[in-house]
Amino acid sequence: MDLRRVSGAFIILASLAACSGPTLSSKSYPGRTQVEVMSADSVTARRYACQSSANAASAHRYVDGAILEAQRRFAPRSGSFGAGLGAQAEINAEIARASRNAEVEYRCALLGSRDTRQVNPFG
Repeated sequence: MDLRRVSGAFIILASLAACSGPTLSSKSYPGRTQVEVMSADSVTARRYACQSSANAASAHRYVDGAILEAQRRFAPRSGSFGAGLGAQAEINAEIARASRNAEVEYRCALLGSRDTRQVNPFG
């Protein structure tokens, strides 16, 4: 891997890890509108920071489709721990690729995803 890919992957992972709270992601993407959209799986909500909120729907369709397709494609065929790790690594690589493409194409950064079935007892 060349240095640009490694640094790009690090930036994507850092941005995904840093988006647990609205203040941190607001500081990371000043001047962008934060949008949360429900995934096609009707369970996952994905958050984005977009330069134009008009681009959010297109970016979401692209990213959500890529992630759901990767989850279907790379689902572990066996129940082994190693197979699960390998599948998750492939899915993470696909998420990083889709995130980079959404930023370039739609000027929307994927901030993260949350399972809407889980309720936060702390507010």
